Amino acid sequence: MGFSVAAAAAILFAGALVSFAVIVESVETATESVRDAQGREDVRVAEALNTRIVLLNGSANGTVVDLNLTNNGSVVIHVRALEVLVNGTLYTGAVTLRAVEGSTATNLWAPGQALRLTVQAPVPAIASVKIVTETGYTFQGWVS
Repeated sequence: MGFSVAAAAAILFAGALVSFAVIVESVETATESVRDAQGREDVRVAEALNTRIVLLNGSANGTVVDLNLTNNGSVVIHVRALEVLVNGTLYTGAVTLRAVEGSTATNLWAPGQALRLTVQAPVPAIASVKIVTETGYTFQGWVS
């Protein structure tokens, strides 16, 4: 009977050791995932803080909103990732022109460059326009 008790204790100890190893590995993986997510969030926040959009001029003629904007920040903005709201309604799919420095072939809007956006949207004479970048930066202005 003495040997069976010792063998059972050894088996339980080995099982506890394996279980502990699995738990440690899981906690380590979860901690690494959280650390990576926090790093990505820090980069996104820094990019949002370094993003600045300025409205040079714009017009709203009843069916079209035309915007001339400048990237005054230090972050390159992906033009096709911009969300466009006119009077609180999303019109991203209705953007008919995205031209950076006159070129529609590029998707990158570098600091210091001008962007022309044309949006098909039924608007009154004065319209509220909101541009949201992929980093979460929000620009809001008025055009008439």
